[in-house]
Amino acid sequence: MASSVTFMSSSTILLITLCTLSSVLSVASAAASVEGRTRPFKRVYAFGDSFTDTGNTKNAEGPSGFGHVSNSPYGTTFFNHSTNRYSDGRLVIDFVAEDLSLPYLPPYRHRKANDTFGVNFAVAGSTAINHLFFVNHNLSLDITPQSIQTQMIWFNRYLESKECEESKCKDFEDTLFWFGEIGVNDYAYTLGSTVPDDTIRKLAISSVSGALQVINLNPLSGFVFLF
Repeated sequence: MASSVTFMSSSTILLITLCTLSSVLSVASAAASVEGRTRPFKRVYAFGDSFTDTGNTKNAEGPSGFGHVSNSPYGTTFFNHSTNRYSDGRLVIDFVAEDLSLPYLPPYRHRKANDTFGVNFAVAGSTAINHLFFVNHNLSLDITPQSIQTQMIWFNRYLESKECEESKCKDFEDTLFWFGEIGVNDYAYTLGSTVPDDTIRKLAISSVSGALQVINLNPLSGFVFLF
């Protein structure tokens, strides 16, 4: 079925910096205003780290040091309780969902969540490079073992759990793929080590490029890459 949405295509990568929240929200606002259409995207799949994570850390196998987000003051300025977001209120992805007239994205690891309008696969502390790289360099410490590759595995498992035909699983019409900030943890975990920054940069770019190829976006889906 042909879609009437032509806002972004898989060949168009929208590069957005973390300079201002209004710049990000303009993406959704522009989409919603195209020829007066509303809700240009029916669902959103999000990936990234703590800038995007809406609760996967608590449910994933991660470091105990991440448990502080389950307590005040996290969540106190909007939700009035902790939602395991790394903020005392909403994240950028929450504002995007609001602007698209969609509910907040449930974390993938929250098994009882309603996934009708999308799923959030982001995990705080995630790296762009596979976790084994840090283990092999004795840099694993007490960090999140999930990487962008892990999130891709979760995404594929999610599609398989829907028990749909391959053609339907890859039918991403009216779907927005949100790649939040990813990669800063790679540098943080190697700080003070002998691993060259250039190595981290090259491996991270290669890893993220591979993740994008896994998705194999439908030409009528939306794609936002947030640095």
